[in-house]
Amino acid sequence: MTVSRYASFLMVGTAAALTVPTSAKAQEDAPTREQSIGIGEIIVTAQKRATNIQDTPIAMRAFDSETVLKAGVSDVNGLARLAPDLGITNDTQYTKITVRGISSQDHGETADPALTINIDGEYINRPIALNATFFDLERIEVLRGPQGTLYGRNATAGALNIVAAKPRLGEFSGYATGGYGNFKAITGEAAINIPLGDKVAIRASGMHTEHDGYFNNAPAGRGSAGNTDAARLSIYAEPVEGVRAYLAGEYVDVDTTGVAQYGQVIAVNGVLTNPAYASGIVDAIPSTPQFENGGVPRNLRFDPPKKSFPLGDLGFTRIKQYAVRGRLDVDVGSIGTLSYIGGYRNVQSDVSQPLNGFVPTVFIQNYEKNSKTQSHELRLSGGDKGGVIYQVGAFYFHEDQYMAQGLFLPLAAGGSYLNYFYRPYVKNKSLAGFAQVTVPLVEDKLTVTGGVRYTKDKKNALFINYGPQFGRGPTPPAQDDTTRPGRVAFNPTPLDDGQFTWTLGFDYTPATDHLIYGKVSTGYKAGGFDNVGTFGAEKLTSYEIGTKNSFLDRTIQFNAAAFYYDYKDQQIPIFLDTNVGAEVVNAGASRVWGIETDTTILLSPNDRFTLTANYLNAKLTRFQANLLGLSGTLTDSDPNTPGLQPFDLSGNRPVQSPKWTIALGYDHDFHIGDHKITASLFSRFKSDYYLQPGNQRAEHQEAFTQTDFSLDWALPGNKFSVQAYVRNIEDYRPYAFAGYVNAGGQLLINYVYGTPRTYGIRGTMRF
Repeated sequence: MTVSRYASFLMVGTAAALTVPTSAKAQEDAPTREQSIGIGEIIVTAQKRATNIQDTPIAMRAFDSETVLKAGVSDVNGLARLAPDLGITNDTQYTKITVRGISSQDHGETADPALTINIDGEYINRPIALNATFFDLERIEVLRGPQGTLYGRNATAGALNIVAAKPRLGEFSGYATGGYGNFKAITGEAAINIPLGDKVAIRASGMHTEHDGYFNNAPAGRGSAGNTDAARLSIYAEPVEGVRAYLAGEYVDVDTTGVAQYGQVIAVNGVLTNPAYASGIVDAIPSTPQFENGGVPRNLRFDPPKKSFPLGDLGFTRIKQYAVRGRLDVDVGSIGTLSYIGGYRNVQSDVSQPLNGFVPTVFIQNYEKNSKTQSHELRLSGGDKGGVIYQVGAFYFHEDQYMAQGLFLPLAAGGSYLNYFYRPYVKNKSLAGFAQVTVPLVEDKLTVTGGVRYTKDKKNALFINYGPQFGRGPTPPAQDDTTRPGRVAFNPTPLDDGQFTWTLGFDYTPATDHLIYGKVSTGYKAGGFDNVGTFGAEKLTSYEIGTKNSFLDRTIQFNAAAFYYDYKDQQIPIFLDTNVGAEVVNAGASRVWGIETDTTILLSPNDRFTLTANYLNAKLTRFQANLLGLSGTLTDSDPNTPGLQPFDLSGNRPVQSPKWTIALGYDHDFHIGDHKITASLFSRFKSDYYLQPGNQRAEHQEAFTQTDFSLDWALPGNKFSVQAYVRNIEDYRPYAFAGYVNAGGQLLINYVYGTPRTYGIRGTMRF
């Protein structure tokens, strides 16, 4: 279906209005809803204070717990079903998120995500930690655009705020939900809220999900299976007037197979495995024959199998996360509220990930990537709507990582490691101070907001690299074994950098239920270092204007935003070879602009439409980089000899940047006596995009649609409900990852796929 035909079809209307449950009055992070005959209001804390989403001058989406449950979203990957303008990819066990063409594609030890992710204010920094599970939530907020003042650190793409359900005073309540689906999927989630007198309440919740593998990878079995358990215990108290305290402990355990990855060998030691490939070779590097000096073919196209392909081993992924987080709010009279928000997380992983096809299989073996992080924020906020509103505070983040991994080739003499890397420590510290103030210029009409943040980042590490260990078997070289050949230990040049970010904007309310806003804001993502050298911070300046509107007694909502990004020094990883790994380089400049619209229409009390239509124009306008040649040296920059070979990606599109993203939904309620049955249809369309900045043909994802349908039956009062669902009716599996890899003298193309069609039934009881 063409974009124009799909867009014309979608212009009919859109899906259900979002509402959130009423919760404890004194809790800042718990939303309340004003009842209305029209579209329900959503109270969010995107500005770190409670505001109606329609009065919040930020392009954003919010989803309450019922919406998350209904869509079957249990982790970050599932968010694409609710927010189709999020680009979510999986590079083996790493999760990468793209917003408006901005993302972090590097998952090295010193790389940071471009999207700031918080769980109840706890800052999440590692891609592997994004495997955290969504359960017993109050809502999820997705903020688009740089959030360089209140969220600050590395928020060039935006922010993802995950808000857990809080204990409620004086209320005994809870729910339990469970389901079964194809691929032998079993899901279960439950929570109970228990009051302890009038001033204290506790909440316990947990979840379990499992399913068989989505792919037939015989003889190894079925790949990409799932198995996750999680639990949370929290306490909320108001011991005296003006004091509110929240503390939660959480545990997440992922224990499943590795990600099923299809690999196809293109060449071995520079010789094509199939002469037919030669017609698709276009040299990626000037003055080098085909790809013998590290280049890759640009015009080769493959049609890899997406449902069934052989693997010699499924591998495994085991990730355990332990987290403690809390918040303390103290009212300090007319000054406002003093808040402390903090969190600690311990992530431990053990991974064996097959990388390429059936024979010979290359593994990421003995892989550990462990991290301990803590974040702390102290904030003073005050003011009321209609007057001056301010926030001032300080933020501290500390991360300590340990990593060990190698590429293992299990062939003759017990097998060989192509490399082995140790990172005994990688330390990351960040300290920031921020302030933001909103000042009314015309009462109830016009306000101006200004904010500034200064961030100081420091990073240092010890790197130990081993070269090829031929015929030595699966036991890796010891970290301190100085007798092994090819051992190099060094301390990369530490990072010590500071950056100012700021925002300046206006909000104009011409009439009730109408908002016009404009702002200029900046964001930055800290630099770092890798095996090759250092890379600098990336910086973004955003110019945005938007409007939020409700019409006809709030039965129609129309929101729109237009933005332009001046994006400099974008961090892009370029794979060199197995001895060195990847080098992160700063692209000179990128240009990104787009238009986003969201429409919600209540056609009747029983009929609801929603429409999202986004256009994105993103391009790398200046990007000169190098690839490593056959010599394996890093000193030769002559383009006519082995060593570093220059190439130019100017004019290419950034990864995960489809020009069009369109989504349509329709809900209809059938009333049979006191019972209600809701039929829901939701379809999303993405135009084509690339999975790598090189924009090779084999890394190209064609345009596609995915459609979900569900039937929900509820008893009066919604105490019990049953849902039957089918997701991805088309059974279309887009690429979650596609890229060339040069390992052990083999040039490979590797593919990871999205989730196939799933269907099942789920029942929920509430009390």
